[in-house]
Amino acid sequence: MSGKTTLRWAFALAYMAGIHLWTATGGRNPSTPMPFGVDKIVHLCEFGLLAWLLWRPWRETLPLWAEGKTAAFVLVLTALNGLGDELHQLFLPHRTATWGDLAADIAGGGAAVMWCLHREKGRPSAVRPQ
Repeated sequence: MSGKTTLRWAFALAYMAGIHLWTATGGRNPSTPMPFGVDKIVHLCEFGLLAWLLWRPWRETLPLWAEGKTAAFVLVLTALNGLGDELHQLFLPHRTATWGDLAADIAGGGAAVMWCLHREKGRPSAVRPQ
């Protein structure tokens, strides 16, 4: 594994840990309500970024995997992290776990994976991870 791949894994795993740390420490001030729908946009972006950060190091670590297999794996990993985050919130005061938040997590991961797939298909095979 190259130094760049190791660094990409470090960023992805640090971001993943940051999501759970943010949840564990209470996140934003619960007494300040967000405008309607902003919470879902935050979840969409948060987990979309996670999927995007996971894509490249995974492709570089297992380059023989087909793009579709990588896409499924990254989406499942992102969804499991979203589920873990929501389950974690069940046990925290001033936090709530909702199906809508989980759906936004998965939708964000799915959108990022689709973008990565589209981008991967557009790359010449000479530049794709081999």
